[in-house]
Amino acid sequence: MEHVHSIIIIKKDNKFLNYYDERWEMYMFPNIKGNNIEEIKNKYNTENIRLLFDKVHEKYSVSHNEMRTYHHYFYQVDTDINGEYFSLEELLENPRVKKYNEDIINYINEYYNNE
Repeated sequence: MEHVHSIIIIKKDNKFLNYYDERWEMYMFPNIKGNNIEEIKNKYNTENIRLLFDKVHEKYSVSHNEMRTYHHYFYQVDTDINGEYFSLEELLENPRVKKYNEDIINYINEYYNNE
């Protein structure tokens, strides 16, 4: 079974919006469960959204203690939001982010480097 999530990319210059997730105790990209573009438009109050790419991959789920198949959709949302912005390199400097979210950061990095 695929576990579907949408990763929201809000970019300012060469930095990306992240939020501090208390459960994971680290910075993460905004996200929603599922793949509902209307939910994303409503959440960020904008029509300026586009699907960049999607990725199906296996990853160990720490919270479920098993390997799972994830289907991540990566959306760029063009909106101006105050918050904490980091370069991908800055995110990977944090050992916890690197351990649990390096795959997502690498997919984003690969996309923007091949654009």
